[in-house]
Amino acid sequence: MISIALDSSDGLTFVQELTSPITTNARYPFLIGSSLTIFVNVYDDRKIVEATQKETTENRPLGKYSQYGDLMGQLVPNAAYFLLVGGYGLITSNKLAKTNASLMFAATFYAELVCTILKYTVREKRPTSDSRTSFPSGHTTAAFAFASVVGVRHNLFLGSIAYTIAGLVAYSRINDNQHWLHDVIAGATIGTSYGVGLSYLLPGNNRHSYIILPIPIKGGAMLSYSLKL
Repeated sequence: MISIALDSSDGLTFVQELTSPITTNARYPFLIGSSLTIFVNVYDDRKIVEATQKETTENRPLGKYSQYGDLMGQLVPNAAYFLLVGGYGLITSNKLAKTNASLMFAATFYAELVCTILKYTVREKRPTSDSRTSFPSGHTTAAFAFASVVGVRHNLFLGSIAYTIAGLVAYSRINDNQHWLHDVIAGATIGTSYGVGLSYLLPGNNRHSYIILPIPIKGGAMLSYSLKL
């Protein structure tokens, strides 16, 4: 059974970890992100979604830099963090480093698991193809799992860099016409909820807590906000 199980005394189970976005204070970003996803896709009758898609894909504001967003969404920062921080923890016997590496692995695993299940359950078509794996965005899910772990386990400077990378990934998916707006909002919600939620299961909890999620604004831009839990 998969568990971040930092030591045998933690006694964490698969179900506890899987449900952490709704059983911990991560329920707040989870509910906010879920509400935004529903609003832009259902309540607003996709007006925001389609307006954002049209404006972004026509103007391609990221230009050649979208390729970096694509790359960063393929688990590159997640794997680099896990290997570097985890390796440091093993070499130096630093328990905090090993804990952080385990958290990154667990947050990425659970977030991508839920994302994959939703993809093959919802079966939404992508904007430019007949592939029915659009909702939610896997790239965005991975990027925000990474950013949220860095955000709650490290200082504001590193957290800001991580969220900037995640924001680039999310926007690049619309820029490249690979996903709809609600796809990336859902991905950001899932990734953030697991990074924050699983951190609440750790001994000592968070050193500080803040999250950033993309939201739609007039003209189809993406806006981030922070929230203390």
